[in-house]
Amino acid sequence: MAVKEKTQDKPSRIWQYLKETHKWENYVFLVFSVLVLVLGCLILTNALSVRQDFWLIGKYPKAFGGVLVGIAGVFTLYGLYPFFKPAFPEIKKVTWLTLGKWIGNSIRVLLFLVIFALLFFLYDAFITEILARIFK
Repeated sequence: MAVKEKTQDKPSRIWQYLKETHKWENYVFLVFSVLVLVLGCLILTNALSVRQDFWLIGKYPKAFGGVLVGIAGVFTLYGLYPFFKPAFPEIKKVTWLTLGKWIGNSIRVLLFLVIFALLFFLYDAFITEILARIFK
């Protein structure tokens, strides 16, 4: 019975966290921003046509589609900001590599990749040669 109580407690804690930390307005904002983004993309790709006599939009549908995509991008960032806000102080705690260490590590990784690529190429050539001699 104790196990059952713990499993029932988890969804309520998750729901409580979402209600306290992330307000429902952010979810609605994100849904509408995605809809506006889709609408703007449909207009830009001519999948959705705008009548020429439509007020203000009909003469410049591409400009209107671009404005919609831009607005949707800003609104998406605004809606996602509360989700990523707790991560910003953690990023400040990260110690980043110096440029010299970064370049040295990058060169080591690239050398490792080249060596393994050559190794697999040689293995493939060797196995192909063996199989060619076996199945002649």
